[in-house]
Amino acid sequence: MSEIDLTSEYSCSKHSKNPETAGEEFDVKVEKIYEDLKNSSIERQEDIPYFPNGEMTRIDIWGPETAEKVFIMIHGGYWLIGNRKKCLAVVHVAQKLGYTVVSVGYDYANKDHVLSKTIVEALEGVQFALKKFKNAKKIVIGGHSVGAHLAFQAVTRIHDPRISGAYLSAGIYKIQELTSTTYGHDLGLTSEEAETCSCDYELMKHVRFPVLIACCRRESPKLYQQNQDFSSQVANAQYKEYENEDHFTILTELTKEESIVYADFFNFLYSI
Repeated sequence: MSEIDLTSEYSCSKHSKNPETAGEEFDVKVEKIYEDLKNSSIERQEDIPYFPNGEMTRIDIWGPETAEKVFIMIHGGYWLIGNRKKCLAVVHVAQKLGYTVVSVGYDYANKDHVLSKTIVEALEGVQFALKKFKNAKKIVIGGHSVGAHLAFQAVTRIHDPRISGAYLSAGIYKIQELTSTTYGHDLGLTSEEAETCSCDYELMKHVRFPVLIACCRRESPKLYQQNQDFSSQVANAQYKEYENEDHFTILTELTKEESIVYADFFNFLYSI
């Protein structure tokens, strides 16, 4: 398969409901979610640095720091774009169930800042949040798109008995093929890095907490297949597939109480 064709197979926007405008529409929706939260009465702290030398290595906190339940959310964007202000659709659901939400930012990957370093930074952000919430008794870690990849890395590498669940939405987990795509070239991704940074499904088989894998049918073929493979190999994980959602709406639908995506996420958090 040519680089152009393989890149297309990994393109989330190309296979979305509106290929030409999906990214722009997503940005408009998530920016509104952020602005609405800023204008709400929710207690918040923004731009707290966890790694002083990084540009985007900060966390935001939505809710009281005294919370006993915390949801840590990691944003997507192929490790190349996006930020922690764009993954806040989870806040509305989480707050209803008494969770404070922490959104984690990280520096983008490139040939001078390799992906394995980005992963380490994101995990440092998670660990920073874990230390900050000393009173928390339950912590759920989630992510959307490559944020799900980073959440996977977090729950399989960080051993904190308070981690009580993982929410993995529209994720990418195996990245070896990305070396032959435009994404891989932009990331400066070598074959060695791709192998090291890919998720090992065997590790998820040993976790003792609930895992929800959320997938949409209108997804890039490669990501869709990965979610199918992942869910089939990890028997302890729940798998939810949404026929009418795409890579972007599977996140933004979390703000709509009438949505099945909202209902499944609510029920998952409620069950923990």
